[in-house]
Amino acid sequence: MKIPEKVKVLGHEYSVILIDQSQVGEFGSTDVNTLTIRLSKNKAQGQIDSTLLHEIIEALNHDLELRLEHNQISSLEASLYQVLKDNKLHFDEQGG
Repeated sequence: MKIPEKVKVLGHEYSVILIDQSQVGEFGSTDVNTLTIRLSKNKAQGQIDSTLLHEIIEALNHDLELRLEHNQISSLEASLYQVLKDNKLHFDEQGG
């Protein structure tokens, strides 16, 4: 997937930044105060894609006050990523 420069989450526009792993931790992070998602560019493309999904779920968890634990977010991310990837699901204006 081509990583977008911005993603909208519940009406908030997050900047998506690819940076060195040393600046972000193992895979990525979300800052809900600055509306920034940081992804490690030192990973395989599939890991970067999956991390973006994880960080979007982190933003949803915060904004919706879901109180999901990190392991629950990781489980949702891995499961959703697998379903989307294995079934080649794309949600765009042109359809299937």
